[in-house]
Amino acid sequence: MNKLFTMLVVSLSLASLTLADNGCNPCDDSDLTAESAFLAIGDLLLVRPVAAAGTVAGFGLFAASSPFTAMGGVVEDSYDILVQKPGEFTFDRDLGDFSK
Repeated sequence: MNKLFTMLVVSLSLASLTLADNGCNPCDDSDLTAESAFLAIGDLLLVRPVAAAGTVAGFGLFAASSPFTAMGGVVEDSYDILVQKPGEFTFDRDLGDFSK
């Protein structure tokens, strides 16, 4: 069972990397390196799930703190810091691109 699960995870990871639009032109192999592949795999398997959990947690903190930030008039700043920026980091960048 464990071997089957490992094979499934590896297969899905490779398939998602193949199908993902990470901004690379498939005909241009000059910028495809082993380092960028490892960054993309690490991003897909580790960073994205943690960042998604952080986005959800940030939304929870925003919802809990919104009455207090409303009193201070900084609701938009609070939303930007706790929800929007983690969401952009999670969903709006290419695989393996940590420059944003």
